[in-house]
Amino acid sequence: MLRPLAKSIASAWSRAANNPERLISLAALIVASGALCVSLWQINIGKQHNVLSVRPFLIVTPHLAGAGGKNGLYLSNEGIGLGVLTSLSVSVSGKTYNGLGVNKWPNILRDIGLNPLCFSIAWPARLAALRPGAEIEILGLSKNTQPGCEAALVSFLTRKDIAIELHYTSLYGDGHVFSGDASMNL
Repeated sequence: MLRPLAKSIASAWSRAANNPERLISLAALIVASGALCVSLWQINIGKQHNVLSVRPFLIVTPHLAGAGGKNGLYLSNEGIGLGVLTSLSVSVSGKTYNGLGVNKWPNILRDIGLNPLCFSIAWPARLAALRPGAEIEILGLSKNTQPGCEAALVSFLTRKDIAIELHYTSLYGDGHVFSGDASMNL
């Protein structure tokens, strides 16, 4: 079986050697096919680069700097692309509050025994977007503080049973998730 195959290959080679145009055409076809493969590979690399060049990196960070400093929970975009929020959930002692739009903080604060009037609160709207480098306070101390409000904020930020999960997308629509807690590591 190998002998007839070897004869046919030798015959094809001798015909090509007698006709150099065919050999040149075959070489051009091989070079063009290789160039097409390299071009497709480069397009794929370029697309991956473009996706990474606009990737957001949203995080929720607790800050407790003391009087006059940043105190509260802050949502920030540490990436280099716009982050579009698709879902937010806060779990406290096993109870989960989720959704965008309607502010959940008053219910969360009441359920854990804290006065909602002590806090300035912000809950993201549906499909809200956060630009790169932006940081917004989502829970902080109210300007109209009452006695015990500072202690309430410290109490909230030092709880170990608060979990936050934030789903967001980039401009390309690829989904990402931040999962963390609201607790200061004290």
